[in-house]
Amino acid sequence: MSKFIFFLFSLTLVSCSIKKGIGTVKHTDLSKPIGPYSHSASYENLIFVSGQIGLDQKTNSLKPGIDEQTVQIFENLKIILEDNHSDFEHITKTTIFITDMNHFEIVNKIYSQYFHNRFPARSTIEVASLPRSASIEIECIAVRKRR
Repeated sequence: MSKFIFFLFSLTLVSCSIKKGIGTVKHTDLSKPIGPYSHSASYENLIFVSGQIGLDQKTNSLKPGIDEQTVQIFENLKIILEDNHSDFEHITKTTIFITDMNHFEIVNKIYSQYFHNRFPARSTIEVASLPRSASIEIECIAVRKRR
């Protein structure tokens, strides 16, 4: 019986000492973040993606217009998700910030092209302004694909 108790005690100590840290990924195919933050952070199977604006990763310049910015954001999100072993089908929540709610339908049309089997939960918020005078910013939470 004492060996069994010692085994349980040892198992408890080992499991408590395993660190489940927060991780970040260096995304080499993206422009550097425009502030002191990471493009993404993860904890276990959850991936938290910082708000992305429509920056072209090659020129580091903002795409013109709501259409091009929205498409560029999704292309950037695709890179971030792939680097984190995920994809659009594994996004659970998105938050969209737009500077003009009149662009809502344009954004919806483009947004719907990136999801095939289901749509994640979503909030859309109109804001007064965004970094670099962007018209739209999108952040998301996703889970890793099972390997």
